[in-house]
Amino acid sequence: MYQFKARCSGLADFMPQKRGGEGLSDTAKSAVRKIAKFDLFGYQDFEGNKYTEKGNLLEEQAIKLSGRKRGLPLKKNTERRENEWITGECDIYVPSRKLIIDTKCSWDIGSHPFFTDEAADKAKKAGYDIQMQGYMWLWDCEEAQIDFVLFPTPYEMLSSYDSPERYIDLVEQIPQDKRITTVVVKRDNALIDKIKDRVDAAKIYYQACIEQYSA
Repeated sequence: MYQFKARCSGLADFMPQKRGGEGLSDTAKSAVRKIAKFDLFGYQDFEGNKYTEKGNLLEEQAIKLSGRKRGLPLKKNTERRENEWITGECDIYVPSRKLIIDTKCSWDIGSHPFFTDEAADKAKKAGYDIQMQGYMWLWDCEEAQIDFVLFPTPYEMLSSYDSPERYIDLVEQIPQDKRITTVVVKRDNALIDKIKDRVDAAKIYYQACIEQYSA
């Protein structure tokens, strides 16, 4: 029995409505079809790249830097939660503060948001603001903070075309406390209700895809 639940990391794809009326947008339908293909065949079209690899390699360092910034001994969350609509595994959960913290490792100086408006724009463009609403819903929190952090790229990740000076030396010259920019996202229950509606619509299309294939 196939059951559709949207991952928090992909929630932003389901939010746009169909142009000119009700229903799922083309972006949302495409996202549903990808999930259906994974459930049916175990296939996924994205298996990572150098940007996600850097984030995975430096995740522990990022969490430590987030902790130092706040004076808290933070640790990686390993619990996955779900409800009737969504599923997710946040980076950091601070129960004493009802707070979610998510770390995003930038690739280089050019892509790192050093300025608050730049960070807010980047979070919204990437859909991280919607992702945080999902986490706050699952963990019953009132606030989420997105930490964009910049570390030197590990030397072994650089290709022969990448300059170590650009990706390592220039970054190391910047004080570490200047290499973390935080975006605050407050819980928005109206937006969470909209997420429910969009995922309900996605469930219907998902079931139609599964039934069409299984017929």
